Amino acid sequence: MDIQPGNAQWQGTRDEQQDAFGFLGFDHPALRAQGGVLLVLADGMGGMSGGRQASRLAVERMMAAYGAKHADESIPRALERSLQAANRAVYELACAREGEGQVGTTLVAVVAREAELHWVGVGDSRLYHYRAGDDTLTQCTDDHTYANQLLRQVAAGTLSPEAAAGDPDRQALASFLGLAQIPAIDRNLHPVHLAPGDRLLLVSDGVYGVLPEADLKALVRQDPQAAADALIQAVRALARPEQDNATAALLGLAEDGHERGSAPGHPARAAGARPAWRKRPVIAALLALLLAALLGTYFGWKHLQPADPGAVSAPPPAEGQPKTGGAAADPASPPVAAAPNQPTGKPAAGPPEPTPDATSAHGAHP
Repeated sequence: MDIQPGNAQWQGTRDEQQDAFGFLGFDHPALRAQGGVLLVLADGMGGMSGGRQASRLAVERMMAAYGAKHADESIPRALERSLQAANRAVYELACAREGEGQVGTTLVAVVAREAELHWVGVGDSRLYHYRAGDDTLTQCTDDHTYANQLLRQVAAGTLSPEAAAGDPDRQALASFLGLAQIPAIDRNLHPVHLAPGDRLLLVSDGVYGVLPEADLKALVRQDPQAAADALIQAVRALARPEQDNATAALLGLAEDGHERGSAPGHPARAAGARPAWRKRPVIAALLALLLAALLGTYFGWKHLQPADPGAVSAPPPAEGQPKTGGAAADPASPPVAAAPNQPTGKPAAGPPEPTPDATSAHGAHP
């Protein structure tokens, strides 16, 4: 399965960048074989750069723990273990700084392996799955907000819609990393099948809170890096005065007909097409057969006995006349372009590209 990465990020109008993300598996063939490719996104919260530190720390610990996965450990179990390791690290940070509950971060992580999707999430950063086959975009994760809890109470008849709409805490997170125990964890119970052309989109609320799902769907159809750039540019174009940090990170499955391992900038040839260099031996073989047929006819005519004593035999070939020869050797095949072994995307707002299999986070906001 050929997986392609993409990412872009913008600080918005915040003082600092508190979003962080990271890829793991592109540079680790052994891990990728048994653990797939991991993508993690976190959106920190807390003043005095606490949110920035929390998001970076969560992504780093999540990736380090998942990188220690053993072949006999299931992917869901490895994701759960790695999430708990990330929470412990952020909890210790919170206790050392402003106290439990005052520093924290959301986190959503996805693993793609052998056409199967696994995820785990805490908070309100989202995973969307775009299916190319039926052109649908599905939100996979559940937002851990008090607003969703209030809506469930309304649906159960235990709370009025007016009370839910007026609750002052409706926008607060009901679960996040940085507590002694994680209140709620979202995960898929069974692997989700992936198909060529599918996209896995991770976004912070600075993206999905601004762009409608129709726009997300329209823009995510592109190649992963182009899609990430387009999403952040669409957010920037709105120029909202209170724009939150915005991050989009993707994993995309190469579409059918896309040559596995083709390098960026080299279009894949159409499925079933024969490269030009492979056509030459056929032409050479046809020419050789034609030449052999002509020479065979000529020499057969040369050695015929004349019908009568006065007949004159054909003259021998002139000196220097070409004789039969073999076809030219096949030209060497063109080099095969290697697939990128690291994420090639770069943040849209100008910060440096993430290093392979490493966390990317630039700045923070209170």
